[in-house]
Amino acid sequence: MSFWTKLINSIKRLFGGKATQFDPQEKDGVWYQKTKPGVVRIGIADQAYEDLGDITFMDFSSPDNQLDQDDDLLEMEGAKAVETLQSPVKGTIIARNNALLKQSDQLAKHATQDNWLVDVKVA
Repeated sequence: MSFWTKLINSIKRLFGGKATQFDPQEKDGVWYQKTKPGVVRIGIADQAYEDLGDITFMDFSSPDNQLDQDDDLLEMEGAKAVETLQSPVKGTIIARNNALLKQSDQLAKHATQDNWLVDVKVA
């Protein structure tokens, strides 16, 4: 768990908030977890970037915010392969982690929950 995640969870506990436990489901290279009622966070599973090797490029497959289950979500290129990750849920993207795209070479150094891609309001 990263320093920042620990700090945020400590602050939440201090002020009576409940820290969200990270216990996601995985499907085809992505993890996903309900973060609040009706919202699911989707991220890159450890296995995806381990299979690809050093990541050289990542980009969202579409600027469209509407997702169907199994729609292309993220294109990734690595030293070993090229992969397109797909959405495990249907809904509307309400947040994108564009900063992660600029840190593709740092994925293995981040905590898994920090490698989130999008928050989706499920349909």
